[in-house]
Amino acid sequence: MNLLLIDDHPMFGVGFVHALTHLQTGIAARSVLHLEQGLDLARSWPALDVVLIDYRLAGDDGLAGLRRFGAQHPLVARVLISGQEDLALMAQARAAGAAGFLGKSLPIADILAALEKVVAGGEHFQPPGTSPAAGRTAGQSPTARQLEVLLLIARGQQNKQIAHELGIAERTVKLHVTALLDALGARNRTHLLVLARESGLV
Repeated sequence: MNLLLIDDHPMFGVGFVHALTHLQTGIAARSVLHLEQGLDLARSWPALDVVLIDYRLAGDDGLAGLRRFGAQHPLVARVLISGQEDLALMAQARAAGAAGFLGKSLPIADILAALEKVVAGGEHFQPPGTSPAAGRTAGQSPTARQLEVLLLIARGQQNKQIAHELGIAERTVKLHVTALLDALGARNRTHLLVLARESGLV
């Protein structure tokens, strides 16, 4: 699978790509910060299979990005990824030419399962809260949103700073941190980072 992520949070892009390639071999993935960079890269990457475009891009609209990418690279499957997960946005993504919609609350393993389906010619528009990887035997993996939190923890940010950075409530950050501790079996934030580095997540 040859994959491109367009997301304007550089730490998330690096971490997301690393997590996917760590989860399964045979994935060639790159991340860029802006739509124009993605369009340019796709021109020199004829084997590109799928592009993930973040809904909230600085200076760009993810839905418009789907349309532009489709116009210039019609053979590349397009997927919208977003922290805003609702049926209306999912429908808008489909109308803009996306082959799939991925919420950032999905575990990385579920995201991989959905991408495999899209690359094989299918679609992924499952309602929030359902899992495309049900029945998989892989262990727990962080969600895309939790990965964002983890990468900000690795930068030394506290919960209040993370909440401001991601535009979410501080209590939501605490829930993500707790989930990360449980998923990796960590005792505290320091231990969490040690385990995350050993797992190749940061």
